[in-house]
Amino acid sequence: MSLMKRAYIIIAIFITSVFNLDLVAAAGDSRIESPTLRGYVRNMPALRLDRDFSDPSFTNLFHNRLNFRWNISSNFHLVAEGRNRLFYNTMFKDYPQYSDILGRDQGLMDLSWVWLSDGPWIGHSMADRLYADWRADKWQVRVGRQRINWGINLVSNPNDLFNTYSFFDFDYPERPGSDAIRIQYFPGDLSRIQLAVSPARDSRDMVAAAMLGTNWRGYDVQAVAGYYRHRLALGGGWAGSIGGAGFKGEATWFHDIEEEAGTDRSNIVASTGFDYMFANGTFGVVEFLYNGGYNRRPGEVFMITEPLRPDNIMFSKYAVTVSAQRSLSPILQGRLAVMALPDIDAAFLMPGIDYSITRDLDLEFVGQIFLGGSGTIFEEAGAGFFLALQYSF
Repeated sequence: MSLMKRAYIIIAIFITSVFNLDLVAAAGDSRIESPTLRGYVRNMPALRLDRDFSDPSFTNLFHNRLNFRWNISSNFHLVAEGRNRLFYNTMFKDYPQYSDILGRDQGLMDLSWVWLSDGPWIGHSMADRLYADWRADKWQVRVGRQRINWGINLVSNPNDLFNTYSFFDFDYPERPGSDAIRIQYFPGDLSRIQLAVSPARDSRDMVAAAMLGTNWRGYDVQAVAGYYRHRLALGGGWAGSIGGAGFKGEATWFHDIEEEAGTDRSNIVASTGFDYMFANGTFGVVEFLYNGGYNRRPGEVFMITEPLRPDNIMFSKYAVTVSAQRSLSPILQGRLAVMALPDIDAAFLMPGIDYSITRDLDLEFVGQIFLGGSGTIFEEAGAGFFLALQYSF
């Protein structure tokens, strides 16, 4: 591993663990604030079953996240965030390539480090935020690894050209970031203009786009246009309400800049959904997806938790997701998500329970059950039942 790579990892994740920074300075009437370090430690044992719901195996994941922030002034701040994970899974002995996949960093900066790969054990650290942010009046400029979230829906976000995520990766609420320069301008309270560029090691893989958002007749609407990995992208989305129910949607049309034999040059990905708060306190969501990029370029996906591309955002052409969550008491919450993928005869169930033991200590149970999908990654995914204990600081 290169010296530069080690430096990025240390700066992004461990800097405040090594040095006790206590910098306070005066600049006129303003003060430089002391850097802050927040985060959590989380241990998650799990029982996994194969596609026949047999052959049980035990896995464990120890997860530590560190979030460093330094407000140098009211207009300028620095952020470095990342996670350290230690995996135990006997499957790793049969799939040694897992550590290579885990260690990949698709960004311009290589901020991923597999520091242990020994049989069933893998240790991995990665910085997913490392940026400088400047704000003044109606302008904001952010440079570095950051999350650029243009998505609107809960499950599938075809407008999110920079930072798609996997709905099945429940252990990553922060979601991925991308190496980019983003400029935002806010002409009014309800309007915004964003321009973002994410360079890549191969210029064909870069992403550059603009987003215009405003409010029109009670609806937040946005338009997106740009260049996505050697494809043109043009889309838009909305968020509003109908009869007390939230109504959201987004769609993007993708078009190859160069024609490729045997491949559809254009495709559309669109999703729409409704959400509603019932009188008993249950919050329900239903979402529909049309994934016009399915099977456009067949490719192997090793992990079901890998983020897919916005132009091929699901493992099927169609998906319907229904989810509900309800607070059973001030410290107990239950939830359930069910996804149907009719064109590949597959389904997914994810029940969950959250229990707050103390202010800083939480217990979570999550089940993931994959059904059907002959010849797809769903068929091989089986089922998993996870119990996570998390301490936040």
